[in-house]
Amino acid sequence: MKYIKIFSFLSILIFIGGCIKKDDTQPNETVRPQPTCAVTVIRTQNPTPTPIIITEPQQFQMPILQRPPLFSMSSISSPYLGGAYANNYKLKQFIEEMIAKHQFRRDYLYGVFSTVNRDTLSLKKYNVYGKPKKHKVNSVGSWDKYPKFVTADRVSNGVRFWKNNRYWLEKASYIYHVAPEYIVGIIGVETNYGRDIGKHRLIDALTSLSLEYKKRSKFFTKQLEEYLLLTREQRLNPLEIRGSYGGAFGIVQFMPDSFRDYAVDFNGDGVKNLFDPADAIGSTANFFVKKGNWNPHIPVAMRVQYNRKRFNALPTGYKTEYSQNYLISLGMRPMGNFYGYRGAVSLIKLSRYDRDELWWGTKNFYAIGRYNPRDYYIMSVHLLAQAVRKSYYRR
Repeated sequence: MKYIKIFSFLSILIFIGGCIKKDDTQPNETVRPQPTCAVTVIRTQNPTPTPIIITEPQQFQMPILQRPPLFSMSSISSPYLGGAYANNYKLKQFIEEMIAKHQFRRDYLYGVFSTVNRDTLSLKKYNVYGKPKKHKVNSVGSWDKYPKFVTADRVSNGVRFWKNNRYWLEKASYIYHVAPEYIVGIIGVETNYGRDIGKHRLIDALTSLSLEYKKRSKFFTKQLEEYLLLTREQRLNPLEIRGSYGGAFGIVQFMPDSFRDYAVDFNGDGVKNLFDPADAIGSTANFFVKKGNWNPHIPVAMRVQYNRKRFNALPTGYKTEYSQNYLISLGMRPMGNFYGYRGAVSLIKLSRYDRDELWWGTKNFYAIGRYNPRDYYIMSVHLLAQAVRKSYYRR
């Protein structure tokens, strides 16, 4: 019995020791993957707006921004030329030039152009097909009739786009010294931040305009050439890209030659993709600097007061240039200090039904004009940019 008690006592000690050892052993830690998030929110006790810290870029989530898979040119081939322009001499001549100049395969170009359909909607837009439309430039009330881009919806979309892509906009501002609001303004006017990129198949639109729009045949033939080159360089299927009736594409609506000259791989993924916000933002900033000579030290535009309802004393437009003192001598008064700018300005006239609205523009106003050479377009970009900036900073 004595030995049984000793044995039982030792068994209890061994059991307790094992339990203690097990308790002292650290359990294997389970590492849970942290959710990927582009924005870190810091919550404070006061009711002030929540500050936001950008930790990594966030994409503007929309299906249209997905880049198609890389394309192999060998997947398109035809031994003969078909399609809507199979018997067009200009197209056959163009194909021969592309073969000689850029070493394209004949069967590849035959395959591409055999799919082409005549884009009657594009031709109608340029008055090549259908009943001609009369365009009145600077007619009374033309600014009132011009499409309105500074709407509550477009401003709120702009603020959302800015927040979602703050990383890329700040990077563009740091590298190119272009104010973020003007990049946002361009994208807002062009496609409402990717919501309206166009439904025309580019190969149809560019081919139709190149062959039938005689007045601008040289321009669109050049764009068609650049389009085939960029799709080969970027390994894109030329039959699938869609854009505007004039051949522009992406959320910033670059023409093919602008793509090859100014598009950049801003997010470093190895491709230039204007359907992606990062590359679109960097490419727009690069365009402003390289083609527009953007100056970060001067403003863009300033509205001026004028004591008469109509102004016809001088030529107007973004290409004009006058000294501020001269325009002041004619009765104009800037509605602000123009951020201290005292250099030469262009004189912009926006015709309303009841009066002419006058503005002064700087070289940066001209820079926007390199994107689209129309005063009303440039002014729309400027006004939308300022409205989005004001709403973004809530002031």
